[in-house]
Amino acid sequence: MNARTLNTQSPDSAPGAALPNPPPLCCLSRAFTLVELLVVIAIITVLAGLLLPTLGRSKARARDAVCVNNLRQLGIATRVYAGDHQDRLPSAEILPTQPIDPQNPLPRICDVLAASIGKNGGTNPNSGSIFRCPSDQKGRYAAEGSSYEWNTDLNGRRMDETRTDSAFLLLKPGDISGGITNFFMTYPPSATPLLLDYDEVHPRPPKSGKNVVFMDGHVAVMEAARTAAN
Repeated sequence: MNARTLNTQSPDSAPGAALPNPPPLCCLSRAFTLVELLVVIAIITVLAGLLLPTLGRSKARARDAVCVNNLRQLGIATRVYAGDHQDRLPSAEILPTQPIDPQNPLPRICDVLAASIGKNGGTNPNSGSIFRCPSDQKGRYAAEGSSYEWNTDLNGRRMDETRTDSAFLLLKPGDISGGITNFFMTYPPSATPLLLDYDEVHPRPPKSGKNVVFMDGHVAVMEAARTAAN
């Protein structure tokens, strides 16, 4: 049985000459020129330059929020500890790796408050992450057990009754014969820091700063706290 063959030759073509194959569809689309490619790269670079600082600030704000929440929880834990110890505040080292008295070192604040943190319903008692600031860049948590330093001036003092040790004041400046008197300086709980960042790790243009939790439980920026105290 003979197959019928279609005649695909044009009337003007020579007998037996084959028609050229049509170009593939992929070759019909126009390729980018070098100038167009450079323009696209420049636009992407500009957009990245605009977005990256915004993303960086958002991450910094998120880390700062975690730090503030950590300190707030630690302020609650400190008050719980005092309630369980006749209203006495903890005694701990400011730098456990460098104790003030190497022969009689005090415990780390993370160890002292561990049981009190477990009594705070909003905190995981099996996690030490509450002592870790996400902006801790110097490894304080790994070395000291906490990213936050304890105010050692409060060691063993009574909660809400903070004052300095007694000091002496000349009644006549520069003249001891005029007599002397002793005095105390008392600080309200709202101005008495409990724990604060070891280092200035939170970006606050034009410079970085610390977060601090006060005895009354509120958390503030260190610079703002100093300004209010002055």
